[in-house]
Amino acid sequence: MRSCLALLAALFLVLEIAAAQDTPPNEDPVEQGRQALSNTAKFPWYDRRQDEVRPLHLVPRSDADSANRSSQWTNTDQQTPGAARRTGVLGPVLQWVGLTVLIILLGVIAYLVATAFLKEEISEGAAQRRVVETSRDVDRVEKLPFHIRKPTGDFLSEARRLYEAGQFSEAIIYLFSYQLVQLDRHQVIRLAKGKTNRQYVRETRQRPAVRPILEQTMYAFEDAFFGHKTLTREQFERCWRQLDEFHAELDRLERAAA
Repeated sequence: MRSCLALLAALFLVLEIAAAQDTPPNEDPVEQGRQALSNTAKFPWYDRRQDEVRPLHLVPRSDADSANRSSQWTNTDQQTPGAARRTGVLGPVLQWVGLTVLIILLGVIAYLVATAFLKEEISEGAAQRRVVETSRDVDRVEKLPFHIRKPTGDFLSEARRLYEAGQFSEAIIYLFSYQLVQLDRHQVIRLAKGKTNRQYVRETRQRPAVRPILEQTMYAFEDAFFGHKTLTREQFERCWRQLDEFHAELDRLERAAA
C-alpha cells in the first residue's frame, strides 16, 4: 500500500515536471520520471541507484510520544542529579530550622506567661503586706502619747488627704503619728504608754539624720495639738518636704538590717 502511494506521488511529480518543461507528449513518461528524480533533490522514498521505491519506516504515534517524553528537552518533571542532591540536603535542614524556631517561640511564650504570673503574685503579696502593716500601724495608735481618731487607711494617707483639703493642723497630727510608727517598726524607738514626745526624740540620738526631722514635726504637732494653734500651709510644708529624706534613712536602715 505504501509503495503504491509512493509510485502515484512520483508519477504526479513527473507530470508536473513535464508540463513545466513543455516536454513533447510522445516521449516515455517513465524515462522522464527517472530523469527527473535523478536530477532533483534526494527523496527518502526513492533509491536512485536501484531506480525503485525505498520503503519508509514510520514510527507509530504512541512510540513517538514515548520518545518525546523521555527527551531531556521536553520532560519538565525530570530533575538533574545535582538538583536532586540539593533538594535532599535542604529538606532535613529546613525541618530542623522550623523545629528550632517553634521550640524558641514556645519557650518565649512560657517565659512571658511565667513572668506575668510571678508579677501578679508579687503584687498581690505586696498588697497583702500593706494591709497587714496598715492594720498593725493602726493598732499602734493605742501606744501613742496622745489620743487621735483611728484613720480609715494608714496615717500617711490620712495626712495627705487632710493636707490637700487645707486642714493643716489636723494633717500634722497624722504626719507625726506616721513618723513615730515607722521609727518603732524599724526599731529606732519603742512605742509604749507613758512615754513623752521628747523621750522619743532622745531615742533617735543614734540616728542623727532622723532626729532633726522628727523634732521639727514634733514642735509643729505640739503647737496644733496641745496649743490649739492653726498651722499655716508653710509651717506644715516645712515638715512635709522632709519625708523623702525620712524615707531614704529608713531604706538605709532596712539594707543595714538585711
